[in-house]
Amino acid sequence: MANARSQFDMIAGYFERAHEVQVGLLYGKPCMRLNGDAFAAYALDGLALRLHGRSLARALQMPGVKTWDPLRPDHAAPGWVLIPAEQVLRWDRLALDALRCAREASEGRVSYAVPAPPAPPAQEAAASTAEDLGKRAAAAVSGGFGSLRLTTPAE
Repeated sequence: MANARSQFDMIAGYFERAHEVQVGLLYGKPCMRLNGDAFAAYALDGLALRLHGRSLARALQMPGVKTWDPLRPDHAAPGWVLIPAEQVLRWDRLALDALRCAREASEGRVSYAVPAPPAPPAQEAAASTAEDLGKRAAAAVSGGFGSLRLTTPAE
């Protein structure tokens, strides 16, 4: 796809000028490197990126994205994902995420394990019914207001 390759070349040119990135080859595929380590490549009419953390988890949730290996495209390498050309409008932002991940990797602050999805929000306690409130008020009046609680029973 000509537009996808043009987009990769445009991103690579910008990164080369503005972010000290080197453009080269990764197993015969055009790639971007930071300090000699590849973090992005153009392969199979898509953008292959090495991500970690939330960036990796978000990328894997996008339609058409799959894991990828630079040497063996039918396998998965830690952190590598292939973003299809259908997602070309998101390539700029994802490439910046990959550059940030590459900088963090050079500092040794990276785990390529996919983080677990966030836990669902805790359910709130059910609201008191009128009957429950009546019972609590009656107990408070009969007990001289000493048993009156201004918090919900769940607290």
